[in-house]
Amino acid sequence: MKTPVSTDITVRDKSAWIRWLPNALPAAGYITLDNSSDQRLDITKVRSPDYQRITIYETVVDEESSKMVKVDTVTLSAKGGFAFIPGKHHLMLEKPTHLITPGDNARVIFFLSDGKVVKVRIPVRTSPELY
Repeated sequence: MKTPVSTDITVRDKSAWIRWLPNALPAAGYITLDNSSDQRLDITKVRSPDYQRITIYETVVDEESSKMVKVDTVTLSAKGGFAFIPGKHHLMLEKPTHLITPGDNARVIFFLSDGKVVKVRIPVRTSPELY
């Protein structure tokens, strides 16, 4: 049985991109997901056929330093959403399953707490301005 795809979650225009790095180094992914439903939803995991592992990280800043902290879930608020943006949250995409270069589109699947998924293609770039 196929996993149902959510129609309540959409990608905000021009918010999605993956920062490409050479030599198959881990890449950072950014995207804003909007939730049009009345239900709060959690992203419980993220997978891709193009990367062996995707992890969610939050950048935590205190008075003396900043660090990346692994996060197990993030919440898409009802009639709101969630933004993975530089300096806050990002997707860490590791170990590409094939050669990925700028101009490609990585397939990413977000698994939600209601049992549905969101499937997106995220453009791979060296800079977010390259639209």
